[in-house]
Amino acid sequence: MINRASIIQWSKQVPWNDNAQIEQDLIISRALVAIFSDEFLSSQLAFRGGTALHKLYLSPQPRYSEDIDLVQINPGPIKPIMFRLGEVLDFLPNRVTKQKRYNNTMLFRMESEFPPTIQIRLKIEINCFEHFNELGLVKIPFIVENSWFTG
Repeated sequence: MINRASIIQWSKQVPWNDNAQIEQDLIISRALVAIFSDEFLSSQLAFRGGTALHKLYLSPQPRYSEDIDLVQINPGPIKPIMFRLGEVLDFLPNRVTKQKRYNNTMLFRMESEFPPTIQIRLKIEINCFEHFNELGLVKIPFIVENSWFTG
């Protein structure tokens, strides 16, 4: 999915030693840019959890993260959000969507580029139940600069 040169280039941005982790980190980063560059999705979803903390506030990242936790900002139908999310993440293969009353998940699986080839997984969870925040929403710029993707 990602050429090896781009993965090596990204290894200079993250503290991971494993090529599959570096590749997954780049995929997560591109997915975040895709989600929050979309006007509709950025008005409906907030990024939270450990990955948010490590990607936006802590550098270098002290812990490896492999999923994206989102929360629906306001009550309302989740289907339009899930549909649009699928559209902006169409660069990711093998999507499986699981919809439940309070929690919706998209799961993507792909093979790593470097041997030994392993399954890389990206799970995106949307909490559709908790529509509040304690400190207000904060917009934080997040940029990816890589030969595979810039945004």
